[in-house]
Amino acid sequence: MISAKPTKNLTGITIEGEYQDFSEMVDSIYRITGLEDDYDDPYWSVKNRLLGLCYDIRHAYMGDRNVNQVDNGVTSELMKWHSVKLPRKNVHYSVEVLFPEAVFVALAIPEMKYYQRRYYGDSARKQKKDNEDFDIIVNKYSEYISDLAMMDMLSSVILSSLAEVIGDEEFEKIMKGRGELFSFDYAVYATQYVDKCNLEYIKTAPDKRKDKLRNIVKRLIKKPDAYQNLKAGLEISAREYGCSIHELRSTKDEYPDDIEW
Repeated sequence: MISAKPTKNLTGITIEGEYQDFSEMVDSIYRITGLEDDYDDPYWSVKNRLLGLCYDIRHAYMGDRNVNQVDNGVTSELMKWHSVKLPRKNVHYSVEVLFPEAVFVALAIPEMKYYQRRYYGDSARKQKKDNEDFDIIVNKYSEYISDLAMMDMLSSVILSSLAEVIGDEEFEKIMKGRGELFSFDYAVYATQYVDKCNLEYIKTAPDKRKDKLRNIVKRLIKKPDAYQNLKAGLEISAREYGCSIHELRSTKDEYPDDIEW
């Protein structure tokens, strides 16, 4: 079971789980994002951010992030009863993720995941048959059901951490004001705005992060003028350079080498 909790300075969340938990989560993310790298995919930017989180989770269970031991409930009486020697602790792996980044992924996953059904079962087989150039791995439909559940779990632990910081009443108010799901709010999303939110949040003093996080979440749910202006500028530049908006990066959006979590 994967869990998450806010970091000490509220800079982000710590996602934690056992080896198998993280391994299964990584497999689900790979399947549901597919192997295509097509900028014309309406959810390319969402999948790219999810894959960024996947990268950290994969490195976590490889032992490249945080490792700790937790009690597993094994007692001397239990070992005696079953006549077996068991470890008293389990190994847990964990990784920190910036709050705006994690919240964006959690908000966008519910919209993206149903679009990704095309990588499973009959939908995938039909696409492969109709388009020989469509390099796609056909996943089982039963895996789709499992992957939906994994994505729901990932979103829920992130949003639960958010509620822990801003308060349940405020969290409920924000989520209820979100409007209808599946309204393509995150299709062709310019995630350069998420970078700006991340950097803005990092620069905020820890004692002011609760209010700042609440403000950022509202902006990630309902696109403000600042987002619209940013995307409009990216679209102009993309036409000028003959590329996708997703290929454009600002040299100003540099993350610090060390983050105080």
